[in-house]
Amino acid sequence: MLTKSLTITDILKNVIQAASELLEASSVFIIYLYDEEEKVLRFAEGKGIDQAHFKKIAFAPGESISGKVFNDKKPKLFMSESEIDQAMNNMSQENYNHYYQGVNKQKIKSAFVVPILNKDRCYGIVVVDNFSQKGLFTEEDMEVIQAVADQSAIAIENSRMYQNLKEKNDLLKQSISIHHRFYKLIIEGRGIENVIQLLERIIHSDVTLSTDCENTADDCVFPIVRGNDVLGVLNLEKPFQDFTHMNQIAIEQASLSIALELIKDNALFEKEIHLRGEVFNQLIEGISGRDFQNVLQYVRWDEDWHVQCIILEGRTEPLWKPDKLIDKERFIQAIEQAIATFGLDSLVLTRAFQLIMIIPELEHSRKNQLIKHIQVQFKDMNIIYGIGRETRIDNLSVSYNEALRSVGYGKLHHIDVVEYPMLGIERLLYEVDGDVLDMFMQDKLRNFDTLDQAFIETLRMFIKLNKNHKQTAEHLHIHPNTLYYRLRKIENVLNIDFDAEKDWIDLVIAFRLYVASNKN
Repeated sequence: MLTKSLTITDILKNVIQAASELLEASSVFIIYLYDEEEKVLRFAEGKGIDQAHFKKIAFAPGESISGKVFNDKKPKLFMSESEIDQAMNNMSQENYNHYYQGVNKQKIKSAFVVPILNKDRCYGIVVVDNFSQKGLFTEEDMEVIQAVADQSAIAIENSRMYQNLKEKNDLLKQSISIHHRFYKLIIEGRGIENVIQLLERIIHSDVTLSTDCENTADDCVFPIVRGNDVLGVLNLEKPFQDFTHMNQIAIEQASLSIALELIKDNALFEKEIHLRGEVFNQLIEGISGRDFQNVLQYVRWDEDWHVQCIILEGRTEPLWKPDKLIDKERFIQAIEQAIATFGLDSLVLTRAFQLIMIIPELEHSRKNQLIKHIQVQFKDMNIIYGIGRETRIDNLSVSYNEALRSVGYGKLHHIDVVEYPMLGIERLLYEVDGDVLDMFMQDKLRNFDTLDQAFIETLRMFIKLNKNHKQTAEHLHIHPNTLYYRLRKIENVLNIDFDAEKDWIDLVIAFRLYVASNKN
């Protein structure tokens, strides 16, 4: 029985210890391992439960939460009691009696379960429960424990080999030793640098860590993977397949250890970005007194400074993919590094798929240099830059809203960099009451919707080219007589005279408002 193996027991105790240290919000951790002979999941190790009762449980694959996750080989996060109850509704009465006594007759409020998976083989599952608070756990919590489970899967596989071959197999002994050496570094929080140094000593070859993940097909590169994310790569001195089997295991173990560290770092980074978002919300909502001083201290700004909001947004695609949080972290850090080269104490955060930069007052030429620097760095990305005007810190909401409007203008008119002062009559859309604008457009463009698209495009080009008949006909690829006919019909429908100065000015203003409000 796996659960009676001393080696397995030590590994599982390490898993429980690691999970407890990485996830302080829960005091209940349960590990079930699959019994190959009896074809059931049995309790192997746990914390915060009555183990005597749990040792009597035998879940069939597909039975209750544990059996379902074992079958699906996918982690599952439960956000409500109803979800938990539904997933547990096919538990046998006998198993339920033992389970209910084992948890001291408590009801689960929050939970998630991750498979112990290696090379598509599921050895068991890890259950994390909370009996006091609903919706406590997050996807990030689950990813961290999944990484620990991945580590334990390697150890379990190695331990099974060890049990089969006993002490006759020196290769397996070294494999377990390597695993424990890397595992010990992670448990002790020694960091990525020590992991790489240990790997170099084991394989007697230089190794570097890179976050450039574009050349993962290179034979001298070993990817560090977590889910859909390639977190980085290990650059090796020779192709992976040229290393000995034992050295290949060491490289794999190092990769898993580094993945866990990077996931932990990313979780901390996401918390920092969330805090920046809260600070930003306070600034644009308006705060004063001690709260305002605390915010200034956090961002390292002086109270009398002026700041400026710049918003970055992808024109056709998001700046980062929703399922690739590491890409988001790298993008933000690259922007921060670009700003740092200008010696600025900035506030960088995200809202949905926009990146927001709040920078202290900067000369116009240097601001343009900063934008150009970012454009060159991300030349393959189609990014719109919306720039609000400089304002006092306590008036930041003005610059933020102006930057938002500038992004919208850039999308509509296919302009990459838009500063709010560039906006012309379109600013009326934001500054003048909407009902007043609608009434103006209705008055000046009465019956306009009766014209087909060809006439609307003709008017747009005629206005754009400042009433130049020849250029308008050439751009539209129509005969001058056709242009003359269309223009006369537009005048008749709108009951105006293009040669009358007031009619023309009113028409231009109304039409530009019409286009800017996306009514065309």
